[in-house]
Amino acid sequence: MPPKNKNYDKKIFRLVRILNYLDKGKKVSTRELAEEFNVTPRTIQRDLELLNMAGFPIVSEGGRHFFVEGFALRKTMLSSEEASLLLLLYEIVDELGESFKRPFQSILRKTVYNSSLSPFYVKMPQGIKLSEDFPYLNNLEEAVTECRKIAISYLNHNRQVKTYVLRPLKILFFDGFWYLLALKEGTNWMLKFRLEKIKDVRLLDDYFEMPDNLNLMLDESVNIWFGEKQDKKVVLKVEKEVAEFFIKRRYFPYQKIIKRNKDGSLIVESRVSQYMEVLPTILGWIPFVTVIDPLNLKQEVKEIIMKYLQKM
Repeated sequence: MPPKNKNYDKKIFRLVRILNYLDKGKKVSTRELAEEFNVTPRTIQRDLELLNMAGFPIVSEGGRHFFVEGFALRKTMLSSEEASLLLLLYEIVDELGESFKRPFQSILRKTVYNSSLSPFYVKMPQGIKLSEDFPYLNNLEEAVTECRKIAISYLNHNRQVKTYVLRPLKILFFDGFWYLLALKEGTNWMLKFRLEKIKDVRLLDDYFEMPDNLNLMLDESVNIWFGEKQDKKVVLKVEKEVAEFFIKRRYFPYQKIIKRNKDGSLIVESRVSQYMEVLPTILGWIPFVTVIDPLNLKQEVKEIIMKYLQKM
């Protein structure tokens, strides 16, 4: 039997409050919850990960988290307190091993999402489990929390191990992968390092100050390609067939509808630090999204399409 954990009562209190907020349709941020409960943002991230693993349909957008539209705990026939207790039991069972974890996880998912009763199905992005695959996570968390510089050994794309001295800013999760966001020491270069490729972390006896615009930059990000200076303007045309999606959801960083045409199409503007912030989305919506400006991005999209057609 797992030892009694004196922090369980605090965790279940947080989970109850978070579920209450979400159930009322509120959009919560990691930073605001961390301040309310007097814990680190990483602790709140773990709480949200637990909710995700249990099958609760949480959407994360623009740095805020909320239940998918139409979902409510009453449809699961659970109260916030009951759901929180199930989550806590799930975490305890996790310590007993896979033979106990999988059956309980199945029970939990059936309780949260009884497919015969609920009309909802939400596919959450699968990714590397944070707690199991990164031996240097505690060092990274300490460095970010204390604004402490670090030296890391990193396996780059050429399969070479290189050493970097960094100012670690945040631990990020995008599209199923975990990253360390950091500034390279002596520069203002913002870099992202895949956590599973970090081979060593050494804490240094030197400290730094966090950038003032960090949270705003993260809130406006839509994928891992974001950067500090959004000095490139992109103008796109969205055809009427899909205009409704772009009215209701932000697909691009700093997305702004600057014109609604009489035929139902939209002219959308975005500001980016590099074109990879918008390229995957543009390509994913072809032929309903086209580039108006800049011309070099328009040409890049054409070249990508031509290369693809040549392979068919």
